Amino acid sequence: MTTTTHETTEQGSKSPNLGRLAPASSVIGIILLVVLLVMMFTGDEASKKQVLGSYMFGFIFWIGITLGMFGLSLLHYTVRGNWSVSIIRLLEAGGGWLSFVIMGALFIPIAANLKTLYQWADPVKVAASEVLQHKAPYLNTGFFFVRLAVYFICWAGLAWFMRRSTLKQDETKDFKLESGRSSWGAPGLVMFFITCTFAFTDWVMSLSPSWYSTMYGTWTIIASVLGALALATLIFCVNADKAPFNTIWRPDLTKDLGNMLFTFTMLWGYTSLSQFLIIWNGNLPETTSYYIARSSNVEPMTSNLTWGAVGLIGIIGQFFIPFFVLITPRTKKTPMNLAKICGWIFVVHITDVYIYVIPALPGRGGPGPLSPAMFTDALAWVGIGALWLFAFGSQIRKAPLLPTYDTRLQEARQNAH
Repeated sequence: MTTTTHETTEQGSKSPNLGRLAPASSVIGIILLVVLLVMMFTGDEASKKQVLGSYMFGFIFWIGITLGMFGLSLLHYTVRGNWSVSIIRLLEAGGGWLSFVIMGALFIPIAANLKTLYQWADPVKVAASEVLQHKAPYLNTGFFFVRLAVYFICWAGLAWFMRRSTLKQDETKDFKLESGRSSWGAPGLVMFFITCTFAFTDWVMSLSPSWYSTMYGTWTIIASVLGALALATLIFCVNADKAPFNTIWRPDLTKDLGNMLFTFTMLWGYTSLSQFLIIWNGNLPETTSYYIARSSNVEPMTSNLTWGAVGLIGIIGQFFIPFFVLITPRTKKTPMNLAKICGWIFVVHITDVYIYVIPALPGRGGPGPLSPAMFTDALAWVGIGALWLFAFGSQIRKAPLLPTYDTRLQEARQNAH
């Protein structure tokens, strides 16, 4: 039996060189990051808030993709499913230790401007609010930075350990390494859900310290995993006719990937609806404020009308369209059909993150989504995304695109003929 690596091809087919993304992405990312930092620290107070809010949006989106890929890789290590073998190296690269190191460094501008973003970080606002004083034992800068360090150390440390284990098994073919990853994967998933819940609570939910939701952590984790799975599957499907992916592709594989996308689409819909129903049933001002800030019924009516439209895009584009497309076998039969819906889910995921981050930022909810700040929003998204691509490309070129220790998919394809 033969195995394939990133250096081999089948029948002369071209192999995708995903590692080439790294050099160009690093240059683009650094240039845009410098532009954003100059705008952030040299403008007036209003301009500073605008750019900082845009930067926050870009950071939350790409840390979500990083965490989503990390969580999916932990799921693969735990259950050792066939379907995830095809994308595990993509998940390891996008949710790897280098991605967490870079994202941790990119949090520095946010850390330097906590008072601008978070009410609980401003002593004057804390002194004037009983709610902030009540939450001060948890929401304070010292404890915030301690938690921040714990998050990134746990994520980067476990990602590094798992990555080193898979690369070592590529060399030794020692099954004990895979068994060890399975043992670490289960508690790793528990750690993942706990730390992600606290992280999204710290970074996003505490932007509106008077608001809270018991479903928020689960909802944002599911949304991040859905976006990450769509991106990884998109990369696989676009390159399904190239080596080494062409040695494993068959209709059953894309069907499995499509079914997983369908599952997380259902979970996203379930958690989104559950959060809404819980808040609607409670009918408390401090919890309903989340939907009021993102509705079309806020005065002045003309200035905030489009937030409701963005929410509708999420409902239709993130749930109903993927639901009805992915439920049909034809979509999952060929890579290109599946790639189209993956691209759709990923794009709509941008609007999903946009609507739960931007209205919570100081001064950004009232004008609505169609404002001049959209330029800096796009600039931050592209700039931070380019640095994420640098980490992804740097890691992807250091290992075969398919693990050489696991040939289940090659064997299944050969036995199918």
